[in-house]
Amino acid sequence: MQGSKKGMALLGQTLRRTFKRERDRRRYANSPYAWLFQPYMGEELVALACESLPGETPVLSVAAVVLNQQQVHTSQAWVATFADPQTVDQTALRQHQRLYNPATAVPLCAETLHAFTDFIGNRPLVGWQLDQQFCMLNRAFRAHLGFGLPNVQVDVAKLHQRQLRRLHPLVESSQPFSEALACWQVPAISTQRLLGKATASALLYMRLQRDMAQSG
Repeated sequence: MQGSKKGMALLGQTLRRTFKRERDRRRYANSPYAWLFQPYMGEELVALACESLPGETPVLSVAAVVLNQQQVHTSQAWVATFADPQTVDQTALRQHQRLYNPATAVPLCAETLHAFTDFIGNRPLVGWQLDQQFCMLNRAFRAHLGFGLPNVQVDVAKLHQRQLRRLHPLVESSQPFSEALACWQVPAISTQRLLGKATASALLYMRLQRDMAQSG
């Protein structure tokens, strides 16, 4: 019964997300962002990792790296911290940058979010526990651009749980990211750094895709 309720809740979330995406697609059909709502026809994806400090002057760090089914293109990466330099707590900002090692700090505004969308495009997004990671990012998109991220999203945590239950029904599938990486023998990467976490998410996605293809 509990599993059924959880499944219905996930279905409800998916339907709400689909409804919002369709509503936004129609609303921005004649805007410069219309292409973001179009189906992606290529072979690339973008792995994302986000960390945030909420509050009156929020700090949001994001790392994105491009991948396909064969490799992660670490030379194609985007790493930055979004923060208002005029109002942000400078101590909190320095701590965030020290922890997650973003390349630069930029204002959280329409212009910088536009630059971010230029990088990710309409490619599918891959990451670990995306609903949690994208909460503040989607809030920023809606506040400054009027819509949430419209990209197709692939939650690697859910892929991991599904494949683990399929192979080992009695094994506990709710594991932290580090244990999931070890479970699928993904090379150790410094996941404390945001780009490392995004890259590890990409590698885990590729490993799971290969395993699912081999197991049919």
